[in-house]
Amino acid sequence: MKSKIVIGLVALVMATAACNPVKVYLEKEEVNAERSYKTFVVINQYQGKEAWNSPTLDKNLRDGLAQGMQERGYEENLQHPDLILRYNTLLSEGEKEVRSNDYYGMSPYGPYGMYNPYMYRNPYGAPYWPSSTEIEKYNLGEVVIDFIDPKADEVILRISAVGEVNNVKQKYKNIDVSVNKILSEFSRNMHSGG
Repeated sequence: MKSKIVIGLVALVMATAACNPVKVYLEKEEVNAERSYKTFVVINQYQGKEAWNSPTLDKNLRDGLAQGMQERGYEENLQHPDLILRYNTLLSEGEKEVRSNDYYGMSPYGPYGMYNPYMYRNPYGAPYWPSSTEIEKYNLGEVVIDFIDPKADEVILRISAVGEVNNVKQKYKNIDVSVNKILSEFSRNMHSGG
């Protein structure tokens, strides 16, 4: 019974990871355990440059960061913040290889339909038909947040989230997921005291 529960949980985690391909990276960590942070402000690193060139995505990112910080017990203070969240977004093109073992782009059953006498591998382990490789282009979206201590005038944390954003719906989803993952990483590092 226990093993079925464990297998179910592992499958759930893998399914969630497959549906949610945003990865988070802690790029810098210099948290001073003696400092106390209670207030924050959210700013754009490059004024006038919107998140992934979209005013709506920029607003979602800014609002998501503010709401996430408030949910974690921080108060927004535009005049005298203890912590500045400075964000930046990058959008770049990438390429990846996609391999398939189909019969020159045909179905896995080959030109014979469901029955294919040549579908099985030969005894030497090589398939009867070669695999094809294609280059697939994709867009990679990155959200970078610098957590700045204005009194010390230094970045105490830099956390980035990266994921594929090939359509508008994916961009909106990845902004939300990136904010949640970045703020979770922020909370973990703040509570560990650096």
